[in-house]
Amino acid sequence: MKAGTFKISWRNIGRNKKRTALALLAIAVGQFALLATNSIMRGYSDNIRLAITGPMIGHVQVHEPNWTEERAIDLYLDDVDEMITEIQKDESVNSAAARLYAPVLVAPQEEAFIASVVGIQVEAESKAYGLLSGFDEQLEKRKVLIGHRLAKKINAEPGQEIAVIGQAADGSLANDLYIIQDIIKCPVDLINQSGIVMSLDDAQELFVMPNEAHEIVIRNKIAGQSEAVADRLKKLPILDNTEIKPWQEIVPELVLILKYSDYTGYFVLFIIFFAAIAGIANTLMMSTFERFHEFGMLLALGSSPYRLVRMIIFEAVLIGLIGVLLGTVFGFTFVAATSNTGIDMASWGGNGGQAGDMGYMGLNLPLFIYPRIAGFDIIIGLVTVLFTSLVACIWPSWVAGKLEPMEAMRA
Repeated sequence: MKAGTFKISWRNIGRNKKRTALALLAIAVGQFALLATNSIMRGYSDNIRLAITGPMIGHVQVHEPNWTEERAIDLYLDDVDEMITEIQKDESVNSAAARLYAPVLVAPQEEAFIASVVGIQVEAESKAYGLLSGFDEQLEKRKVLIGHRLAKKINAEPGQEIAVIGQAADGSLANDLYIIQDIIKCPVDLINQSGIVMSLDDAQELFVMPNEAHEIVIRNKIAGQSEAVADRLKKLPILDNTEIKPWQEIVPELVLILKYSDYTGYFVLFIIFFAAIAGIANTLMMSTFERFHEFGMLLALGSSPYRLVRMIIFEAVLIGLIGVLLGTVFGFTFVAATSNTGIDMASWGGNGGQAGDMGYMGLNLPLFIYPRIAGFDIIIGLVTVLFTSLVACIWPSWVAGKLEPMEAMRA
């Protein structure tokens, strides 16, 4: 490679500054669009994963084999305390908590409303990503927490006494009086809409389920180990005759959404491809035709046609690299400006941004997202632009390589 070839290429891209600037702008906008789109979708995917594996579902769940389909109150796990003790011996498990679910009628006064009791282990569920994450109070005996939407529906207030009526696991009538300790807004839509949260001990006593529960929610230390942890737990003797599933099997629809969101950036790649090939090809073709006389002089002075081809290739690559660099700078600036403050996607839908989350399958999927960029996004944009730069310079290079010195000098 001759040093002069590169210098000439560098000089040539600055000959027509407006034309080069337009080509650089097209590439930079495409690269920025890729980084911005992927960072937003990655932040949204993070929200979905946290919503799935956080408060409601966890990374792995243990049930009685028919519970998932029927959700009958008498399909419960026995000896849950012993099960949890064995589960927590796995070095990858961060926490394991038992839950009890039961449909009930709740009567704050004379009128009764349909609701759902959720019995939980308060200490475990108050930790990060638990059902009561951030709840720093102790849930007192015979006191309950009410989802804010249910509280509004039944006109309930803290300190009010309510009657809870349902069917116990043994078929008897379950009924008792409880005091509303607080009204909560939970990341789980089921709790907000119809949830009456009480301690697991109170729920077991109400529904005659001593040391029994309907599910055990397991959270791992590392999110990507869900399937491996589930496979190991299936080998525990105490978990024989139970159903053990990683979250990917529990909510396959949401897994599909995550996969589709990962592919969004590939659509933006088409924008980059066409922007790069149009901008670079136009710049190089105009530049090539304008320099026929110069190319003829170089050929007459002994330059080979291959040197002209290399010059044009260098120009294409330089324009592509500079465009990608500018787009990357814009992309990082966008992510840096929004990764800490976040983006409220609810405000995009108008109505003053009143919708703070989106409910789906009993989960709240937050619409306030924090964009996150990955090195792969930059690399894929760079590779795409370099490839299209080489494609775009094929025709100008072929024209330059076929020039005859005398004909070019007369052009």
